[in-house]
Amino acid sequence: MRTNSLNINTVANNAVDAKSITAYSHYLMMRGQIAGSLNFDGHRASADEEAVTQECRAFSERIARSLAACRECDIPYLLECYDIVYRIGYKRMPDSGFINRHKRRVLKAWKSGIGNIAESSVFGMIASDVSYHPERADREYYKAYISIKEKWVRILVAHSYFPDATAYENYQRLAMIMRENLDKELGNKADEAKCRWYEHNRVENLSVLSSSILRSYRRFAASLYPAVMDFDEKMALDCKILEELSGRQDLNPYDREAFRLALAFNRHLADD
Repeated sequence: MRTNSLNINTVANNAVDAKSITAYSHYLMMRGQIAGSLNFDGHRASADEEAVTQECRAFSERIARSLAACRECDIPYLLECYDIVYRIGYKRMPDSGFINRHKRRVLKAWKSGIGNIAESSVFGMIASDVSYHPERADREYYKAYISIKEKWVRILVAHSYFPDATAYENYQRLAMIMRENLDKELGNKADEAKCRWYEHNRVENLSVLSSSILRSYRRFAASLYPAVMDFDEKMALDCKILEELSGRQDLNPYDREAFRLALAFNRHLADD
C-alpha cells in the first residue's frame, strides 16, 4: 500500500481500537523520523515535517480521548503512542500529571489482579521513571519496578527464559530486562548472563514466528546492543526482521508501511 493512500480518518472514526491507534502512531513516528521531526536541533522544518507535525497534533488529541475510555490493559500501549506523537507534534514532553493519572490506573488494576495486565506492560510503563531518577521516582512506581525486576532476574538466572509467559510476553520481558543495568544483581557477570539469555531465546528462522511474536522479538533484538551485539550486528538483525514484517499481510496496513519505512531508513543509515 502506498503511503499517500493511508488516511487518518480510517483510524479517527473508530471507537477505542488500541491496535489501530498504535498502528497509526507507529506510521506517524516513522514518517516523522524520516522527515526530521525527531531532530530537535533548531533546523527549518520541511513541508513533509510540517505535515507530520500537524497530523501528530491532531492524533495526540485522539489518543488522549481514547485513554479516558479504554481498557486498563491498553493504557500502557496508548501512553507510549501518546508520548512520541505528542513530542513530534508539539516539540515538548506531554503533561506529567496527565500521564501519571493513567499510569496509576494501570497500577491499581494490576495490583488488584484485574484487567489482564501483563507484567511487561507495567514494567515498561514505569522503568524509565525509576531507572533514570530513582531518587525522584514515585514511591509506588519504585516498589513495583524493584519487585518485577528482582523477580525477572531470579527467573532468568534459573531458566534463561520465562516459563510462565507466552512467547510474546517472554520477548517483551527480555527486551526490557536486557536494557537494564544488572550489575547490582549479577555483578561482573551481567553481560555474560545477557549473552546466555540471547543464545537461549534466539530464533534463526524468523518466518516461523507469528507477526505478533516477531514484533516482540524485534524489541528483544533492539535491546542486544551493546552487551550482546555491536551496532552493525544489531542493525543487520533489525533489517532481517523488518524485511519479514514488511511482507506480513496479516498486519494492519499502517504497521506494514511503517516497517517498510523503517527498513528504508536503516538502509539509508548503512549507506551513509
